[in-house]
Amino acid sequence: MPHSQHKISKTWENPNICLNVRCHHVGIPFDPLCTSALENLGFYQIAKMRKINVDKYLIPALVERWRPETNSFHLPVGEMTITLQDVSCLRGLPIHGKPLVGKVDTHWSEIVERLLGIPVDEQHMKQKKRRKGDDNTVVRNSQYSLNLGKPRERFHVLPDNPMDREINWHARALVLEILGSVVFTDTSEDGVPATYLQFMQDLGQPTEYNWGAAALALLYRELSIGAEKERLEISGP
Repeated sequence: MPHSQHKISKTWENPNICLNVRCHHVGIPFDPLCTSALENLGFYQIAKMRKINVDKYLIPALVERWRPETNSFHLPVGEMTITLQDVSCLRGLPIHGKPLVGKVDTHWSEIVERLLGIPVDEQHMKQKKRRKGDDNTVVRNSQYSLNLGKPRERFHVLPDNPMDREINWHARALVLEILGSVVFTDTSEDGVPATYLQFMQDLGQPTEYNWGAAALALLYRELSIGAEKERLEISGP
């Protein structure tokens, strides 16, 4: 479509017409003592990244030009896409290895206690709200998704003279925070699946999992969902 037919071209007249863009920030700080563990997990570079300024007009403009059929941006100068090499260069995530396929039905509270050091009675699960047919809202705790609020408080600072296990707990908590707030984020910014912990058990060896491919796949999917919504708004019912 010509630029004049894109919604983003109307932002000069109405700045509120474009997508609502949110930028989530990591609440658990990087600690140099976690360097080795983060390097082995493949998250050292992204853990060192500072705040990113988000252009709330550029992102909607790109979303409008995304084509799910080809997983690419259709621009006046031709097609462009995001590749695994981009994910590796910009975020430093590993792009080789096994896919992220694991268990989903297990006792996650026990794994959280073992790999993060958080006792079962101090774990706070993410709350999910569902609307019933009678317009009443039901709130229940997730069976596998951790609320990020408590880990942010617990792991805000490493203790003095920490033991190796405390350093590893901090490193895993930081990676979970990055996954929930940056890599696999959603609009809530308050939870992350504890299921990711099963891929962070041995911090003494380089990771064997392809986090970069999973991040790129999610980005493709979310861009396609956003592009489809934009097209429906432009074309109407």
